[in-house]
Order: sequence, then structure tokens, then C-alpha cells
Amino acid sequence: MALPALAGGGPANVLVVYNADDADATDVALHYRDARSIPAGQLCPLTGIDPADDAISAEDYALLVLDPVEGCLEGLPQPDDVDYLVLVRGLPYRVDITGGYSVSLDMALQVYRASPVIGSGQLAGSRQANSSGTWYASIDNPVLIASVGYEEDFDLSNAYMGWYVAASAVSRMTRLPDTFSRADAGIASGYSFDGNLFVVGRLDGFDYEDARALVDRAVAADGSYPTGTLLCMESADGARGARDPECELTTRLLADAGFDAEWLSPHDSALSGRTLAAYYTGAASIRDAIAGNTYAPGAMVDNLTSYGAVPQNFRCSEGGETCPASESQTSIARWVRAGATGVHGTVAEPLNNVFPNASALLLYTFGYNMGESWLFSTRFLYWQSTWLGDPLTTPWATRPTVSVPEVEIPEGEPLIVEAAHPDGIAELRLYVDGVRVEVASGDRMEAALGRVEGEVLEVLAVAVAEDVPVAREGWPAGEVSPAPAVQGWTTATVTVGPPLPQDTGTLDDTGGGTPPPTKGCACGGAPGGGAWPALLPLLVLGLRRRARTPKQDRLRPEVE
Repeated sequence: MALPALAGGGPANVLVVYNADDADATDVALHYRDARSIPAGQLCPLTGIDPADDAISAEDYALLVLDPVEGCLEGLPQPDDVDYLVLVRGLPYRVDITGGYSVSLDMALQVYRASPVIGSGQLAGSRQANSSGTWYASIDNPVLIASVGYEEDFDLSNAYMGWYVAASAVSRMTRLPDTFSRADAGIASGYSFDGNLFVVGRLDGFDYEDARALVDRAVAADGSYPTGTLLCMESADGARGARDPECELTTRLLADAGFDAEWLSPHDSALSGRTLAAYYTGAASIRDAIAGNTYAPGAMVDNLTSYGAVPQNFRCSEGGETCPASESQTSIARWVRAGATGVHGTVAEPLNNVFPNASALLLYTFGYNMGESWLFSTRFLYWQSTWLGDPLTTPWATRPTVSVPEVEIPEGEPLIVEAAHPDGIAELRLYVDGVRVEVASGDRMEAALGRVEGEVLEVLAVAVAEDVPVAREGWPAGEVSPAPAVQGWTTATVTVGPPLPQDTGTLDDTGGGTPPPTKGCACGGAPGGGAWPALLPLLVLGLRRRARTPKQDRLRPEVE
């Protein structure tokens, strides 16, 4: 327990927030809990909210959302371990602040109770900058991977491209950011986000079946290394093409490194027949370029336009025949229905400088999960974004395998946990009935549970893979050290059985005795072989394991 627990997205790091007054929302929350092995205590039911409400006032947000979420966190045995909030359809999309400003519910929760470094109050519930009646994003993201690029990297240019340069910086970094942890999020724009910045995703679409499908696709995507094209398509007009120069650079970098990546020009408003692992573009109306394509598990989508995620874009007609019943520009739920795993959009006018940088695709392919990839690539906080999908989705990394072989352990004997990964195991964590009971380095743990005969324990065992350097052919920085701390896990129901019989020995006529048997791990070797045959695979695994790279400040990665 003295070891500091690494971050990294896994079941113990998630709080699921849903409308308990909505039976369908509850069903989706339970489906996600089971699919991701979320401990039962990490479901956070909200009440008093009408599922049909598209928006909520700042006062009701504080009373019906923020305070209950805080209560859910405070009731957990390890509240500081939670870095991810997963919201479920049935909650409002916007929070309306006095004076005409609004923010997405997701992004209000993302900044939680962030407060000024000097002074009092908190960010959530306040307004942002206004000029001549227009609201502007003004809260910088302290974990943005980079805000400065290199002009010579870009083949395209436009008047807005300065907002989207992170991919240029990422391509020159030899050390990518540490996996996300809200505990040390940092300071930006005069606010302290340490402990007050979450990765937030939403399970949503045109209906609850769409929300459930996002869960299933996320699980199917993990470690799948999708074969579809990572596509950036030229935008339909100049304002929505703000990100185009970075998108072209991103696909060029990926293609040079051997990925199936493409910059498609000119814009094709009827794109079809493609198998896609990503789809980035910008267009007000692109409805005829969605359903005709196939989306690989883990496919990430972002259409840079104003109203993709406004509330009406999630509502079908009363009988469900027309989805959406009334559409503003192009609904992001169309991509969910078509098979995408993650889609970004905005719930109100965002302006064109607040969308995720295309660097999200680079981080994604380096093994970071979808939620981290988007957050590390987003310039501003507390704005209009909503990210549909499970933020734990990790298609470009292999999760460790974890085993808890015993279904019954004798009282007083340790529980054995073992894990494996091609790059080695950095850490094992054991949770019993939602409580973290042991953390250990390496790929094997013998946990003393201290439980008595007859107890039935719900066990979650988590392994964190070693972070190792990655060499990409043609990559400007050459070898790169990502640090996603990829997790794998397993669950088991373990019963504590009767203690092992104790052989104390019997005295013979000479006064000698029979020594008691040597205690071990309850693992048998081959006859006459002792314990060595059973240990050899572990020794070989240990020899093959590669050294872990040293941690560096993820907020200021090294750039060459």
C-alpha cells in the first residue's frame, strides 16, 4: 500500500452518473457497469430530473447534479481514484447560467468544483468572456498537450489554423504525457484544477439502444487495432475548415508511420463505401455522407460545426420513425446510429476555435484511451462540448490479462493474483468489495485478506502495463515514449473456506518429531520437481520484461 497507485483508465477510476427516475437510463447504467466491471458502489443515481428536460438552471444543476455527485464520490472508499465520469442519456444537455450564457452539462461537471487560486467562488456556475454580445471560451485547459506548433510542418494554411497546432508539437516530442490523473491537473486561467478536472463521456444517441450500442462497441474495440482508414476530409467551407491544416498534417504523419490514413480533398458531401477508423471534417450539412460507410470498432468522429449536439438533435419523432424529429445542421447522433464508437459535438454555438485538435488521433494511436486523447487535445474548458462514447475505449493498445485462479481460498491463506503483458506489468491492484486492499509492483501478488471462513468476497484485480518506447518509421522524433498506463482487469467471486489442517508433528520414542509441512502458495509442481517448474515461466517473463521509462512532467513534454 506504500506504493503510489498509477493512474490510467479502468473500472476503479469511473463514476457512472445516471437518472434514477428513468428506467431505461438505469438499464444502460447497469449494462455499462457489467461490461466494464465497475464496482457497484460507483454508480451514482440522480433524482428529481425530468428525462425530457433538455436544459437545467444553474441553481438546479448545483442542487440536483453537482451536490449528489459530490455525495457519491465522498461515499466511496477511494474517491480520489475516480478520474472519469460517464453520463447516461436521460440527463439534460445544457446548464443555463444567468445573463444568457450556457455550458454543456458534461463540461460543467468536468471542472467540478475548480476554484480561483486567489479569491473565492467556483468556476461552474460562472460566466465566461463576452465581447459585443458574443460569448467566448476563455478558460485554458491545463492539460492541453501543446499550444505551439512549427510552421514548416504544415502544407496547408488558413486564417484560423493557429488554434490547431498540437499535432505538430506531438510529432516532435520524445515523451508524451503521463496518463490522466485529476489529482495533479494543474493551474490555468487563474483556477486550480488539482482534484477538480474529470474526463467526461456520455452514453447517448437517438435512443437508449444507441447508448447501449456505444458500450458494446467500446468493449469490442479494446486492443482491436482497427484496420479502417483514419480519415480527415477537407471541410465544406472556410470557417469550418479551421482545423484542416492540422488534419492534413496528422494523416500525413500517420501514413508515413505505416497507418492507413488519408487526407481526402475535395470535400465529398456524399461520402460512402468507406471503412473508417476515424472521420474528421467540418460541414453544416453532411447527412448524406454518414450511414453509407462502415465504422471499425473504436472509430472516433468529429465534425467541426456549430450545432451538432444541440438537444433537439437527440430527439426522435413520437413514434420513433424520424430521427431526429427536428434537426439543426447535422446531428452527431447520426454517427452513433451508423456505428461510430465515439463522436464529439457542441450543444450551443461554440465558435470555431474550441474543437479538439487532430492530435487526438495521434495520442489515440499511441495507446491512450479515447477520453484522454480528446481531453489532452482540447484547448478550452467549461464550454459547449459533449463527447459521446465510453472514454475508456482503447483500440490501439493491448490490455494486460489478469487471473485470480482461486474460487475458494482457505482462511488465513493468501489470494494469488497474476498478470501478463508483452511489455511487462508495472503494478497490480486488488479491490475487495470495492475497497482497495493491496497494491504491488510486478506481475504476481499474494494478498493476505484477513477474512474468516464463510465470507463471500467480490474481487476486482487490476494490472497496469509497463510503458515502453515506441519507434515509428518516418516519425520526426524517431523513438517516442508514450505513458498511457494501460489497464487490464478481471473480477471473481471468492469464498473463504475452512483453514488448512495444521500438522503439529507427533513425538516418537526417541523424543524426535515430524516437522510440519512447509507452507506455500497452494500451487503444486510436477512430481519430484519441487517448485522450480512452476516458477520457470514467471522467471522467463521477468527476464523478458522491458525496463520502465522514467516519469517526466506531462504538462511540459520534451520537444526536439
